[in-house]
This record gives sequence, structure tokens and C-alpha cells, in this order.
Amino acid sequence: MTRNLRPLLSAALSALLLTGCAAAPAETVTAYPCQVVLKEGEGFQAEDGVCSLTRGEDAVFCLTAQDGYTVTGADYEDYTLTFTGTDYTLTLHNVRYSTVVTVTAEQTGVTILYDANGGVRLDGEDAAEPVAVAVTPSHLRVNTSTGVTLFGRTGYTLTGWNTQPDGSGIAVGLGSRVVWTEGLTLYAQWSQWTAADCFTYARSGEGVVITGYRGTEDVLTIPAELDGYTVYAVGEDACAGASCTTVVLPQGLQRVEAEAFAGSSVETVYLSDDIVSVSDYAFQSCPSLTTLHINAVEAPVYSVSYYATFQDKFDRLLSLEGEAKLVLFSGSSTRFGYDSAALEAAFPDYQVVNMGVFAYTNALPQLLLILDCMEEGDILLHAPEFDTVKRQFCTSASLDAAFFCMMEANYDTVARLDLREVGQVFTALTSYLTAKEGMEAKSYALSPWDFDEDGSPTDTPSYNEYGDYILYRPNADSDEPVYGLEVGYTVADFPQSFLDSLNSVYQRFLNRGISVYFTYAPRNCYAISQDSTPEARAALDEYLREGLCVPVISDLEESLYPGRYLYGTDNHLSTEGVQIRTARIIADLQAQLEKEAADE
Repeated sequence: MTRNLRPLLSAALSALLLTGCAAAPAETVTAYPCQVVLKEGEGFQAEDGVCSLTRGEDAVFCLTAQDGYTVTGADYEDYTLTFTGTDYTLTLHNVRYSTVVTVTAEQTGVTILYDANGGVRLDGEDAAEPVAVAVTPSHLRVNTSTGVTLFGRTGYTLTGWNTQPDGSGIAVGLGSRVVWTEGLTLYAQWSQWTAADCFTYARSGEGVVITGYRGTEDVLTIPAELDGYTVYAVGEDACAGASCTTVVLPQGLQRVEAEAFAGSSVETVYLSDDIVSVSDYAFQSCPSLTTLHINAVEAPVYSVSYYATFQDKFDRLLSLEGEAKLVLFSGSSTRFGYDSAALEAAFPDYQVVNMGVFAYTNALPQLLLILDCMEEGDILLHAPEFDTVKRQFCTSASLDAAFFCMMEANYDTVARLDLREVGQVFTALTSYLTAKEGMEAKSYALSPWDFDEDGSPTDTPSYNEYGDYILYRPNADSDEPVYGLEVGYTVADFPQSFLDSLNSVYQRFLNRGISVYFTYAPRNCYAISQDSTPEARAALDEYLREGLCVPVISDLEESLYPGRYLYGTDNHLSTEGVQIRTARIIADLQAQLEKEAADE
């Protein structure tokens, strides 16, 4: 945890005036150690700003740079400063005297201006003057401030930012991403609390639970306080049948209970990621509910993990609006499975985007988000993993916690989904919030591009601009499977209902004039079931070619690799394996496009 250094500094300076290790008798050195105090400064925080030690020892401090800053040094004669990928370690060598040390941090990011727009600045400065906040440009778009430490407004909830004061410009959620331009100014957007006399409530500990609502507002904004008491929850049936179209939940609210808004006219919900739980039955029988806005008021925890790559890849997809795109999709076998630069060289009319992240979450919501960013003439190349076929063939519409892990770096992406097309939204959100509780807080300034698969810092980028994982991966020493999970490659493993589910998604792409092609994900040839004989595999290939509504462009047998071409798992290709597979895919796709051109 970071600590405010001011009280520590004051106490330590007082101690320095009274005692000092240089003047102390030798026998009292241990009893009265030297103290080194880091002077509070801009751009960094210290885990502990005071270090007590015996004369001659090293003083070691853990520092975290604030977003938009880099720690550059200290005014001490003999020190080392080491960056660990997320933090800095400052070591002051051979400390002989108690002293106060100044750490220097330079602003290295871009700046966003934030306007209180009717609120007050929490630093006490003039609200008419915008707050300048430095941001590390670690992504194609930059994350905004969460805002709750910048501004406040009595009787209002901060719901996001906008490029125009009246909300008519580009809207951005708290902590979500925006395209940065010089002089970018974002204006706080406020929603006034619904009048207190519209609610009934019951005391619960030191706060209250809302038990009833009798208003008719189009925008129902749950107050953060009622009669001076903190609102902890919206109780069961409390706002059932409300005529509102928008519900705004305040920061600090803990729970929304079953049927709290059941049967209401709500279309849009705003909430923050500090909420503890929302029942999936809270919005039961709300057929118009389409949009969920999540505001970030807590620090991210997945910044260095592969989950965070989804938003960086999605940024690239958004940046290519109006350009022809070749989008690669499935799970981690895709992010480990292509040389996108080679694909782009082979198909120069297309910009390549590798959207592969994680196979063990439902592919449907990801495909719907990708579809929203694709246009007529684009290509989707799909290679679903067979070890999680139900998820990859979109047999369920339910969300899960992993989906929200991928949304954390830019919650605005969730608002692009039509909630009527997915299920268990709030159950999945609650599971995600529960899972991340207590995890180490990180920063939007961090990027998975700077870390390997295990979360360790790397000297070179681990991903390229396309979204491929590019750190060198040697061939395995053996062809033996890693996990011993035998995956089925038989017709029986793919019921017609699975194909129907996938075809319904493919058809949505086809209806927009997007070409979709099916290829096979790579797999260790020894990590398949005993029933998956050569004859069974041939039958499966024929079955998929006949049953899918899009062309199967590859040979199933060529997707089964000797284990030596895999790295660490049974479906992540080694660097050499990627080159082999990419060459095959290029040949397969070229042959398909040439065939289609000849048939026209």
C-alpha cells in the first residue's frame, strides 16, 4: 500500500534534529539507528517513506511512478535505481548519517485537462480552472481519470466524461479510453440525485437500504445518501415497475438485490466497479434493458496479463475504420499462432488484426464486439479450439467472469453490447468483482506488451502491433502432450446444435458483406482422443465442410502438429511452428480467394 509521506517526514525530521547516528556513541548505534526519509514529491509514491538502519547498511525503498511519470533519480551520492516492470527499487548504499533524500520524477506522458463542469475541485483550487493530469501513452488510446479524486458535487453522481460540457460530444466512462489529441479537455458529467422524498428506506448498520420508490423520473439516480445516511443497497422490489429509462447507481453502493428494478422500463444502467454484488434477477422482466455503463473507480488489477491484450487489440480494430481488415479470431492459440506481418505482406489490400486472447470464455460476446467494428469487404478468419468447443461454437449466450477481466482496461467496450443478446450479465460481473477483490492494484500505464506470459517484465515487446505474441519460443524437446487432455475429433463431439449455433453467428457477418472462413486451430497430434482415428477425423472434416455455412479452407490433418512445434501447452505454437502454420494459412486463403474470383 502507498502511504502519505508528509506525517512521516515531519516526525522523521524532528527525530533528526534530536539525534543523529554520526554523533551517537558506538555502543548506541544499534539502539539509535540512522533514519533515511524520502521527501514527498510529485510523480511518485513510496511504499514506505522512512527506512531505519544501522550505519553502513543500504537503505532500500520501493517506489511507484504515477501515471504519466518516470522516476529518474535521487540527490544521494551513491545509489542505484532499478525498474522492475511495475515499480522502482531505489537503493542508497553505505548510509552513514540520518538524512532526507529527494527523489526526482519527470513527466513523460501526455496531458488531459479535466473540467469540473459544475462540480468543485477536491484539491480546493478554483473549479473554473481545469485539472491537468499526465497520462502514460501505453496504448493506442489513453485511459481517462477515474475522476472521484478530482471533483465532487453535493447531490450529484459523476457518470463519466464528455468532450463537450453539455454532453453532446464524445462520451467516455470514468477510466475508459479516448483518442488523445493536443489540448484534449474532458468535462465532468453529473446526474442529480432523485429527490429523497421519492424513497422509503430501512436502517442497516450505519447506513440504509432503499425499500421503496414512488417517483416518475425518466432518469432515476439513486442517492449516495438519504437523510445523512449512506445508501448501502437497493432492496428487493424497491424500484420494481419504475417508469424510468435510465438508472444511475452511485459510487459506494454495495448491493442491488433481487427484483430491485423488476418490470421497470429501464434501458440503460450506470454503475461503478466498487459495487459488491448485483443480482441477475435485479432487472428481471426488463425487456428494454440494452446498455450497461461501468465506471472505473478502482485501480485495474489485470494490466500486465493477457486479459488486458483484448482492449489493445480492440483499439487497433477501432483505428482501422474504413480500411479493409483481415481479422484473426479464436482463443490463445490464435495469439500464439500467426505471423501477421507475413499475412499482411501476402494480402497487402488488408490490415491484419489478431484478436485471439483466451479460449475458455464464451466466444459469442467477443464476436459480437468484433462484428460491430467490421465492414463490408472485410475478412474474418476463425480457428476455434476444439478443447473448449461449446464456448468456441457459441452454444451459450452467457457471460462469465473472464469476459469482464478482458473488459477491465476499457469498460466502455461493455456498453457496445446489446444486453438482450447475452445472459447472466450481472452474475458474471459479480463473480469478476469478487475474484479481483484483494488482488494487487496496478495501473493503466502498464501494458501487457512489456511483460511475458508469466507476468515478468521483458526487455523487448512481447506483442507486436497486430496483436501476435512474438517472444521467441523454442521447439519442445519431446512430441509428448503437456497436459494429457485428449480432445475429441469425431462427428459425435460436434452435435448439429453446435454447428447451428456457430452458423447463426457466421450469418450475421455474412449479412454485412463480411467474408468468413473456417480453419483449424493447431493441436498436438498426440493430444487427441483414441476415438479420433484417421477415419473419424476425415469424417469430421467432411461433416464440417457440409454443415458450416462458410468455407472450410484448410486440411484438418495439417492442423495436427508433432509436439515439438508446440510450446508449453498442447496448442500454443513455438516460433518455428508459427512460421509453418502461417505459410499454410497463406496458401489456403490464397487458394480460396482465387477460387472465388474464378467463380464470379
